[in-house]
Amino acid sequence: MLQLFAALAFSLPAQDNNVAGALDLAAGTELVYTGKGRHKDDSSSMEIPFETRAIVLGTNEAGNTEVALFQRYLQGSGFRAGKMQTIPASSRYETIELGADLQRAPLPSGMMPGMMAGAPAMTAIGGLPLPPASLSLNAGAMSTTQRIVLPTNFDYAATREWKTEAGDGVVHLRARATDLPVAHAMVATMRLITWTESITVDPAARTVLESSAAWKVEFSSDPLRVGEFGNEYRLARVGKVDDTALANLRKDREEFLALQRGAFSAEDLAAKEREAQAVADRYESSGSFFAFEAQQLVERIVRVREMREKERLDKEIAAKLIGRDAVELLGDVVGKDLAGNEVKLSALRGKVVVFNFYASWCGPCNQEIPHLKALYAKHGADLAVIGFNKEQEREREIEHAKKQGLPWPVVLGSDKVNETLLVGAFPTNYYVDRQGKLALCEVGFDGKDHLVEVIERLLARK
Repeated sequence: MLQLFAALAFSLPAQDNNVAGALDLAAGTELVYTGKGRHKDDSSSMEIPFETRAIVLGTNEAGNTEVALFQRYLQGSGFRAGKMQTIPASSRYETIELGADLQRAPLPSGMMPGMMAGAPAMTAIGGLPLPPASLSLNAGAMSTTQRIVLPTNFDYAATREWKTEAGDGVVHLRARATDLPVAHAMVATMRLITWTESITVDPAARTVLESSAAWKVEFSSDPLRVGEFGNEYRLARVGKVDDTALANLRKDREEFLALQRGAFSAEDLAAKEREAQAVADRYESSGSFFAFEAQQLVERIVRVREMREKERLDKEIAAKLIGRDAVELLGDVVGKDLAGNEVKLSALRGKVVVFNFYASWCGPCNQEIPHLKALYAKHGADLAVIGFNKEQEREREIEHAKKQGLPWPVVLGSDKVNETLLVGAFPTNYYVDRQGKLALCEVGFDGKDHLVEVIERLLARK
Protein backbone atom coordinates (compact mmCIF):
# COMPACT_ATOMS: atom_id res chain seq x y z
CA MET A 1 0.00 0.00 0.00
CA LEU A 2 2.86 2.35 0.77
CA GLN A 3 4.14 1.81 -2.78
CA LEU A 4 0.72 2.74 -4.19
CA PHE A 5 1.11 6.16 -2.64
CA ALA A 6 4.54 6.70 -4.15
CA ALA A 7 3.03 8.53 -7.13
CA LEU A 8 1.77 11.15 -4.71
CA ALA A 9 5.30 12.51 -4.38
CA PHE A 10 5.45 15.44 -2.06
CA SER A 11 4.94 18.58 -4.16
CA LEU A 12 2.60 20.80 -2.16
CA PRO A 13 3.16 24.56 -2.30
CA ALA A 14 5.21 25.86 0.62
CA GLN A 15 2.28 27.65 2.24
CA ASP A 16 0.25 24.42 2.19
CA ASN A 17 3.15 22.20 3.18
CA ASN A 18 1.72 21.15 6.52
CA VAL A 19 0.46 18.03 8.26
CA ALA A 20 -3.16 18.59 7.22
CA GLY A 21 -2.21 18.54 3.55
CA ALA A 22 0.23 15.66 3.83
CA LEU A 23 -1.86 12.94 5.47
CA ASP A 24 -4.37 10.72 3.72
CA LEU A 25 -7.50 10.42 5.85
CA ALA A 26 -9.96 9.35 3.15
CA ALA A 27 -13.03 7.43 4.26
CA GLY A 28 -12.30 3.74 4.64
CA THR A 29 -8.57 4.19 5.25
CA GLU A 30 -7.34 1.70 7.84
CA LEU A 31 -4.13 2.31 9.79
CA VAL A 32 -2.69 -0.30 12.12
CA TYR A 33 0.07 0.67 14.55
CA THR A 34 1.94 -1.53 16.98
CA GLY A 35 3.74 -0.10 19.93
CA LYS A 36 4.47 -0.20 23.60
CA GLY A 37 3.77 1.93 26.64
CA ARG A 38 6.23 2.32 29.49
CA HIS A 39 5.95 3.38 33.10
CA LYS A 40 8.61 3.59 35.77
CA ASP A 41 8.72 5.06 39.24
CA ASP A 42 10.71 4.47 42.42
CA SER A 43 8.89 1.25 43.23
CA SER A 44 7.82 -0.39 39.97
CA SER A 45 8.16 -0.48 36.22
CA MET A 46 6.19 -2.03 33.40
CA GLU A 47 6.11 -2.21 29.63
CA ILE A 48 2.85 -2.97 27.85
CA PRO A 49 2.75 -3.88 24.13
CA PHE A 50 -0.36 -2.76 22.29
CA GLU A 51 -1.94 -2.50 18.86
CA THR A 52 -4.01 0.45 17.68
CA ARG A 53 -6.32 0.07 14.69
CA ALA A 54 -7.79 3.27 13.24
CA ILE A 55 -10.55 3.35 10.61
CA VAL A 56 -11.49 6.67 9.03
CA LEU A 57 -15.28 6.95 8.96
CA GLY A 58 -15.41 9.98 6.73
CA THR A 59 -16.41 13.62 7.12
CA ASN A 60 -19.36 14.61 9.29
CA GLU A 61 -21.82 17.47 8.82
CA ALA A 62 -19.49 19.85 10.63
CA GLY A 63 -16.75 19.11 8.12
CA ASN A 64 -14.62 17.21 10.61
CA THR A 65 -12.96 13.88 9.94
CA GLU A 66 -14.15 11.07 12.21
CA VAL A 67 -11.92 8.17 13.16
CA ALA A 68 -12.90 5.00 15.04
CA LEU A 69 -10.11 3.63 17.23
CA PHE A 70 -9.82 0.00 18.27
CA GLN A 71 -7.06 -0.96 20.69
CA ARG A 72 -5.70 -4.31 21.78
CA TYR A 73 -3.52 -4.52 24.86
CA LEU A 74 -0.98 -7.30 25.35
CA GLN A 75 -0.24 -7.67 29.02
CA GLY A 76 3.40 -8.28 29.77
CA SER A 77 5.53 -8.85 32.82
CA GLY A 78 3.88 -5.99 34.65
CA PHE A 79 0.87 -8.26 35.06
CA ARG A 80 1.87 -11.89 34.54
CA ALA A 81 5.56 -12.65 34.51
CA GLY A 82 6.61 -14.69 31.51
CA LYS A 83 3.16 -14.91 29.97
CA MET A 84 1.51 -12.77 27.32
CA GLN A 85 -2.24 -12.36 27.53
CA THR A 86 -4.45 -10.68 24.95
CA ILE A 87 -7.22 -8.31 26.01
CA PRO A 88 -9.99 -7.90 23.38
CA ALA A 89 -10.10 -4.68 21.40
CA SER A 90 -11.92 -1.70 22.85
CA SER A 91 -12.99 1.24 20.72
CA ARG A 92 -13.03 4.95 21.22
CA TYR A 93 -14.16 7.59 18.76
CA GLU A 94 -12.73 11.02 18.34
CA THR A 95 -13.81 13.89 16.16
CA ILE A 96 -10.67 15.20 14.52
CA GLU A 97 -10.64 18.70 13.10
CA LEU A 98 -7.85 19.20 10.58
CA GLY A 99 -6.77 22.75 11.20
CA ALA A 100 -6.56 22.55 14.99
CA ASP A 101 -4.57 20.41 17.39
CA LEU A 102 -5.66 16.80 17.07
CA GLN A 103 -7.23 15.14 20.10
CA ARG A 104 -5.74 11.98 21.50
CA ALA A 105 -8.19 9.33 22.60
CA PRO A 106 -8.67 8.44 26.27
CA LEU A 107 -7.85 5.01 27.59
CA PRO A 108 -10.51 2.37 27.03
CA SER A 109 -12.85 1.70 29.90
CA GLY A 110 -11.52 -0.79 32.38
CA MET A 111 -7.99 0.62 32.33
CA MET A 112 -6.91 2.55 35.40
CA PRO A 113 -7.12 6.33 35.06
CA GLY A 114 -3.38 6.32 35.75
CA MET A 115 -2.26 9.54 37.43
CA MET A 116 -2.88 8.07 40.87
CA ALA A 117 0.10 8.52 43.15
CA GLY A 118 1.56 5.25 44.35
CA ALA A 119 -0.18 3.13 41.69
CA PRO A 120 1.23 1.93 38.36
CA ALA A 121 -0.11 4.47 35.87
CA MET A 122 -0.97 3.25 32.40
CA THR A 123 -0.80 6.71 30.90
CA ALA A 124 1.57 5.69 28.15
CA ILE A 125 -1.07 3.93 26.09
CA GLY A 126 -3.92 5.07 23.94
CA GLY A 127 -4.87 7.29 21.06
CA LEU A 128 -3.53 7.71 17.57
CA PRO A 129 -0.10 9.13 16.67
CA LEU A 130 -1.37 12.17 14.77
CA PRO A 131 0.58 15.42 15.07
CA PRO A 132 -1.08 18.86 15.14
CA ALA A 133 -2.47 19.50 11.67
CA SER A 134 -1.06 23.01 11.37
CA LEU A 135 2.60 22.01 11.71
CA SER A 136 4.83 22.97 8.80
CA LEU A 137 6.73 20.22 7.00
CA ASN A 138 9.32 22.62 5.60
CA ALA A 139 12.80 21.65 6.80
CA GLY A 140 14.09 24.00 9.48
CA ALA A 141 10.65 25.37 10.32
CA MET A 142 10.01 26.31 13.93
CA SER A 143 6.48 26.48 15.32
CA THR A 144 4.51 26.22 18.53
CA THR A 145 1.25 24.64 19.64
CA GLN A 146 -0.55 25.31 22.89
CA ARG A 147 -1.84 22.00 24.18
CA ILE A 148 -0.66 18.65 25.45
CA VAL A 149 -3.32 15.98 25.95
CA LEU A 150 -1.95 12.93 27.71
CA PRO A 151 -3.41 9.58 26.61
CA THR A 152 -5.57 9.56 29.74
CA ASN A 153 -7.19 12.76 28.42
CA PHE A 154 -5.52 15.05 30.95
CA ASP A 155 -5.22 18.40 29.23
CA TYR A 156 -2.12 20.49 29.96
CA ALA A 157 -2.14 24.06 28.65
CA ALA A 158 1.58 23.94 27.96
CA THR A 159 3.41 25.31 24.94
CA ARG A 160 5.09 22.81 22.64
CA GLU A 161 8.02 24.09 20.62
CA TRP A 162 8.34 22.14 17.37
CA LYS A 163 11.28 21.83 14.98
CA THR A 164 10.99 20.28 11.52
CA GLU A 165 13.82 18.16 10.12
CA ALA A 166 13.85 16.48 6.70
CA GLY A 167 15.92 13.67 5.23
CA ASP A 168 15.74 10.27 3.54
CA GLY A 169 12.36 11.12 2.08
CA VAL A 170 10.67 11.60 5.46
CA VAL A 171 10.01 14.53 7.78
CA HIS A 172 10.76 14.43 11.50
CA LEU A 173 8.72 16.65 13.82
CA ARG A 174 10.31 17.04 17.25
CA ALA A 175 8.86 18.90 20.19
CA ARG A 176 9.60 19.84 23.76
CA ALA A 177 7.23 21.50 26.19
CA THR A 178 7.77 24.77 28.03
CA ASP A 179 5.80 26.62 30.73
CA LEU A 180 4.82 23.29 32.23
CA PRO A 181 1.68 23.59 34.38
CA VAL A 182 0.01 21.71 37.21
CA ALA A 183 -3.08 19.54 36.76
CA HIS A 184 -5.37 17.76 39.20
CA ALA A 185 -6.58 14.17 39.22
CA MET A 186 -8.79 12.13 41.49
CA VAL A 187 -6.30 11.60 44.30
CA ALA A 188 -3.30 13.71 43.40
CA THR A 189 -2.02 17.00 42.11
CA MET A 190 0.45 16.54 39.29
CA ARG A 191 3.21 18.69 37.86
CA LEU A 192 4.43 17.92 34.38
CA ILE A 193 8.22 18.11 34.63
CA THR A 194 9.33 17.30 31.08
CA TRP A 195 7.70 16.43 27.78
CA THR A 196 9.37 15.46 24.50
CA GLU A 197 7.75 14.14 21.36
CA SER A 198 8.93 12.88 17.97
CA ILE A 199 6.79 12.09 14.92
CA THR A 200 7.98 10.83 11.53
CA VAL A 201 5.79 11.65 8.52
CA ASP A 202 6.21 10.08 5.08
CA PRO A 203 4.79 12.68 2.65
CA ALA A 204 4.94 10.27 -0.32
CA ALA A 205 2.98 7.59 1.54
CA ARG A 206 0.87 10.34 3.16
CA THR A 207 0.96 8.76 6.60
CA VAL A 208 2.70 8.79 9.96
CA LEU A 209 5.37 6.09 10.10
CA GLU A 210 6.52 6.40 13.72
CA SER A 211 5.68 8.35 16.82
CA SER A 212 7.04 8.47 20.33
CA ALA A 213 6.68 10.60 23.42
CA ALA A 214 8.28 10.66 26.85
CA TRP A 215 7.37 12.65 29.94
CA LYS A 216 7.88 12.91 33.67
CA VAL A 217 5.16 13.75 36.17
CA GLU A 218 5.53 14.66 39.84
CA PHE A 219 2.70 13.48 42.08
CA SER A 220 1.66 15.26 45.27
CA SER A 221 1.88 12.15 47.39
CA ASP A 222 4.02 12.17 50.51
CA PRO A 223 6.83 11.59 49.86
CA LEU A 224 6.62 13.20 46.42
CA ARG A 225 6.78 10.63 43.65
CA VAL A 226 8.07 11.07 40.14
CA GLY A 227 6.73 8.82 37.40
CA GLU A 228 8.43 8.41 34.03
CA PHE A 229 6.23 7.49 31.08
CA GLY A 230 6.60 6.92 27.38
CA ASN A 231 4.99 5.44 24.31
CA GLU A 232 6.10 4.30 20.89
CA TYR A 233 4.02 3.72 17.76
CA ARG A 234 5.22 2.08 14.54
CA LEU A 235 3.09 1.71 11.41
CA ALA A 236 2.40 -1.98 10.77
CA ARG A 237 0.13 -1.74 7.72
CA VAL A 238 -2.17 0.49 5.71
CA GLY A 239 -5.33 -0.86 4.17
CA LYS A 240 -8.88 -0.12 3.08
CA VAL A 241 -12.20 -1.17 4.58
CA ASP A 242 -14.79 -1.99 1.89
CA ASP A 243 -17.94 0.11 1.55
CA THR A 244 -20.23 -2.52 3.10
CA ALA A 245 -18.05 -2.94 6.20
CA LEU A 246 -17.73 0.84 6.51
CA ALA A 247 -21.51 1.30 6.27
CA ASN A 248 -22.05 -1.39 8.93
CA LEU A 249 -19.44 0.26 11.11
CA ARG A 250 -21.21 3.62 10.90
CA LYS A 251 -24.62 2.02 11.54
CA ASP A 252 -23.45 0.00 14.52
CA ARG A 253 -21.59 3.02 15.86
CA GLU A 254 -24.72 5.20 15.85
CA GLU A 255 -26.79 2.46 17.46
CA PHE A 256 -24.18 1.78 20.07
CA LEU A 257 -23.67 5.47 20.92
CA ALA A 258 -27.43 5.95 21.29
CA LEU A 259 -27.56 2.92 23.60
CA GLN A 260 -24.59 4.22 25.57
CA ARG A 261 -26.02 7.74 25.95
CA GLY A 262 -29.19 6.50 27.59
CA ALA A 263 -27.70 3.61 29.51
CA PHE A 264 -27.01 5.21 32.88
CA SER A 265 -29.83 7.75 32.99
CA ALA A 266 -32.43 4.99 32.84
CA GLU A 267 -34.53 4.48 35.94
CA ASP A 268 -34.88 0.75 35.25
CA LEU A 269 -31.29 -0.39 34.85
CA ALA A 270 -32.33 -4.04 34.80
CA ALA A 271 -34.37 -3.39 31.64
CA LYS A 272 -31.49 -1.40 30.12
CA GLU A 273 -29.17 -4.30 30.90
CA ARG A 274 -31.43 -6.71 28.98
CA GLU A 275 -31.58 -4.31 26.01
CA ALA A 276 -27.80 -3.89 25.94
CA GLN A 277 -27.25 -7.65 26.22
CA ALA A 278 -29.51 -8.24 23.20
CA VAL A 279 -27.46 -5.75 21.17
CA ALA A 280 -24.18 -7.31 22.37
CA ASP A 281 -25.39 -10.79 21.36
CA ARG A 282 -26.39 -9.53 17.91
CA TYR A 283 -23.04 -7.80 17.42
CA GLU A 284 -21.24 -10.97 18.47
CA SER A 285 -23.07 -13.08 15.90
CA SER A 286 -22.54 -10.53 13.10
CA GLY A 287 -18.86 -9.95 13.88
CA SER A 288 -19.45 -6.26 14.49
CA PHE A 289 -16.53 -4.02 15.38
CA PHE A 290 -18.48 -3.12 18.50
CA ALA A 291 -19.13 -6.59 19.87
CA PHE A 292 -16.62 -6.26 22.67
CA GLU A 293 -17.56 -2.68 23.43
CA ALA A 294 -21.25 -3.60 23.70
CA GLN A 295 -20.46 -6.44 26.11
CA GLN A 296 -18.34 -4.02 28.14
CA LEU A 297 -21.34 -1.69 28.30
CA VAL A 298 -23.47 -4.52 29.66
CA GLU A 299 -20.90 -5.15 32.38
CA ARG A 300 -20.74 -1.44 33.23
CA ILE A 301 -24.53 -1.28 33.52
CA VAL A 302 -24.42 -4.24 35.91
CA ARG A 303 -21.73 -2.54 38.00
CA VAL A 304 -23.66 0.74 38.10
CA ARG A 305 -26.86 -1.07 39.06
CA GLU A 306 -25.06 -2.86 41.90
CA MET A 307 -23.29 0.35 42.93
CA ARG A 308 -26.56 2.29 43.08
CA GLU A 309 -28.11 -0.37 45.24
CA LYS A 310 -25.10 -0.31 47.55
CA GLU A 311 -25.18 3.50 47.68
CA ARG A 312 -28.86 3.39 48.55
CA LEU A 313 -28.24 0.95 51.38
CA ASP A 314 -25.15 2.89 52.56
CA LYS A 315 -27.12 6.15 52.63
CA GLU A 316 -29.82 4.50 54.69
CA ILE A 317 -27.23 3.21 57.13
CA ALA A 318 -25.27 6.50 57.15
CA ALA A 319 -28.45 8.45 57.81
CA LYS A 320 -29.04 6.27 60.83
CA LEU A 321 -25.46 6.95 62.03
CA ILE A 322 -25.97 10.72 62.16
CA GLY A 323 -27.25 11.60 65.59
CA ARG A 324 -25.79 8.47 67.17
CA ASP A 325 -23.55 8.78 70.22
CA ALA A 326 -19.98 8.22 69.02
CA VAL A 327 -18.97 6.30 72.17
CA GLU A 328 -21.97 3.99 71.94
CA LEU A 329 -21.25 3.38 68.27
CA LEU A 330 -17.47 2.98 68.31
CA GLY A 331 -16.62 2.36 71.92
CA ASP A 332 -14.74 4.78 74.13
CA VAL A 333 -11.28 3.65 73.00
CA VAL A 334 -10.98 3.99 69.21
CA GLY A 335 -7.36 2.90 69.04
CA LYS A 336 -3.85 3.85 70.07
CA ASP A 337 -1.89 6.87 68.92
CA LEU A 338 1.63 6.73 67.48
CA ALA A 339 3.14 6.73 70.99
CA GLY A 340 0.98 3.77 72.03
CA ASN A 341 -1.46 5.76 74.17
CA GLU A 342 -5.17 4.95 74.10
CA VAL A 343 -7.34 7.48 72.28
CA LYS A 344 -10.55 7.92 74.30
CA LEU A 345 -13.60 9.74 73.00
CA SER A 346 -14.95 10.40 76.50
CA ALA A 347 -11.97 12.67 77.17
CA LEU A 348 -13.13 14.94 74.33
CA ARG A 349 -16.71 15.42 75.47
CA GLY A 350 -17.69 19.09 75.22
CA LYS A 351 -15.54 19.70 72.16
CA VAL A 352 -16.30 19.51 68.47
CA VAL A 353 -14.31 16.52 67.20
CA VAL A 354 -13.21 15.88 63.62
CA PHE A 355 -12.58 12.27 62.63
CA ASN A 356 -10.16 12.84 59.73
CA PHE A 357 -9.81 9.71 57.58
CA TYR A 358 -6.79 10.19 55.34
CA ALA A 359 -3.87 8.51 53.56
CA SER A 360 -0.32 9.74 53.11
CA TRP A 361 -0.49 9.17 49.33
CA CYS A 362 -3.73 11.16 48.95
CA GLY A 363 -3.19 14.56 47.32
CA PRO A 364 -6.42 16.21 48.55
CA CYS A 365 -5.70 14.88 52.07
CA ASN A 366 -2.32 16.60 52.04
CA GLN A 367 -3.93 19.77 50.70
CA GLU A 368 -6.50 19.74 53.52
CA ILE A 369 -4.08 19.15 56.41
CA PRO A 370 -2.56 22.68 56.64
CA HIS A 371 -6.03 24.25 56.82
CA LEU A 372 -7.18 21.75 59.42
CA LYS A 373 -4.03 22.49 61.45
CA ALA A 374 -4.74 26.23 61.30
CA LEU A 375 -8.28 25.70 62.59
CA TYR A 376 -6.97 23.39 65.30
CA ALA A 377 -4.46 26.04 66.42
CA LYS A 378 -7.13 28.74 66.43
CA HIS A 379 -9.86 26.77 68.23
CA GLY A 380 -7.78 24.27 70.22
CA ALA A 381 -9.78 24.80 73.41
CA ASP A 382 -13.00 23.76 71.67
CA LEU A 383 -11.83 21.67 68.73
CA ALA A 384 -10.25 18.22 68.66
CA VAL A 385 -9.07 16.15 65.71
CA ILE A 386 -8.33 12.43 65.46
CA GLY A 387 -6.53 11.15 62.39
CA PHE A 388 -7.56 7.69 61.20
CA ASN A 389 -5.25 5.90 58.78
CA LYS A 390 -6.00 2.32 57.76
CA GLU A 391 -2.62 1.75 56.09
CA GLN A 392 -0.46 -0.96 57.59
CA GLU A 393 2.95 0.48 56.63
CA ARG A 394 3.60 1.98 60.06
CA GLU A 395 7.04 3.45 59.41
CA ARG A 396 5.90 5.36 56.34
CA GLU A 397 2.76 6.66 58.01
CA ILE A 398 4.59 7.64 61.19
CA GLU A 399 7.16 9.51 59.08
CA HIS A 400 4.33 11.23 57.19
CA ALA A 401 2.63 12.31 60.43
CA LYS A 402 5.91 13.70 61.76
CA LYS A 403 6.70 15.47 58.51
CA GLN A 404 3.26 17.05 58.43
CA GLY A 405 3.59 18.02 62.08
CA LEU A 406 0.20 16.61 62.97
CA PRO A 407 -0.63 17.96 66.45
CA TRP A 408 -3.49 15.52 67.04
CA PRO A 409 -3.50 11.79 67.78
CA VAL A 410 -3.26 9.47 64.78
CA VAL A 411 -4.72 5.96 64.88
CA LEU A 412 -3.09 3.54 62.45
CA GLY A 413 -4.76 0.36 61.20
CA SER A 414 -8.21 1.90 61.66
CA ASP A 415 -10.09 -0.71 59.61
CA LYS A 416 -12.75 -1.36 62.27
CA VAL A 417 -13.64 2.32 62.59
CA ASN A 418 -13.60 2.76 58.79
CA GLU A 419 -15.95 -0.17 58.33
CA THR A 420 -18.34 0.95 61.04
CA LEU A 421 -18.60 4.44 59.53
CA LEU A 422 -18.64 3.17 55.92
CA VAL A 423 -15.50 5.10 54.94
CA GLY A 424 -14.45 4.17 51.43
CA ALA A 425 -12.74 7.31 50.09
CA PHE A 426 -10.17 9.83 51.29
CA PRO A 427 -10.33 12.32 52.75
CA THR A 428 -13.54 11.69 54.69
CA ASN A 429 -14.42 13.80 57.71
CA TYR A 430 -16.97 12.82 60.32
CA TYR A 431 -17.88 15.66 62.69
CA VAL A 432 -18.91 15.00 66.28
CA ASP A 433 -20.75 17.77 68.14
CA ARG A 434 -20.16 18.95 71.71
CA GLN A 435 -22.67 16.38 73.00
CA GLY A 436 -20.60 13.56 71.50
CA LYS A 437 -23.02 12.76 68.67
CA LEU A 438 -22.19 12.33 64.99
CA ALA A 439 -23.39 15.52 63.33
CA LEU A 440 -22.13 15.42 59.74
CA CYS A 441 -20.16 13.36 57.24
CA GLU A 442 -18.35 14.85 54.24
CA VAL A 443 -16.25 13.14 51.58
CA GLY A 444 -13.47 14.97 49.76
CA PHE A 445 -11.77 18.31 50.30
CA ASP A 446 -13.88 21.20 48.99
CA GLY A 447 -11.41 23.93 49.86
CA LYS A 448 -10.41 26.04 52.84
CA ASP A 449 -13.51 28.23 52.95
CA HIS A 450 -15.90 25.31 53.12
CA LEU A 451 -13.85 23.58 55.83
CA VAL A 452 -13.79 26.77 57.91
CA GLU A 453 -17.53 27.29 57.46
CA VAL A 454 -18.41 23.74 58.55
CA ILE A 455 -16.19 23.72 61.65
CA GLU A 456 -17.10 27.22 62.81
CA ARG A 457 -20.79 26.49 62.36
CA LEU A 458 -20.48 23.42 64.59
CA LEU A 459 -18.39 25.37 67.13
CA ALA A 460 -21.13 27.99 67.35
CA ARG A 461 -23.58 25.39 68.59
CA LYS A 462 -23.69 25.13 72.38
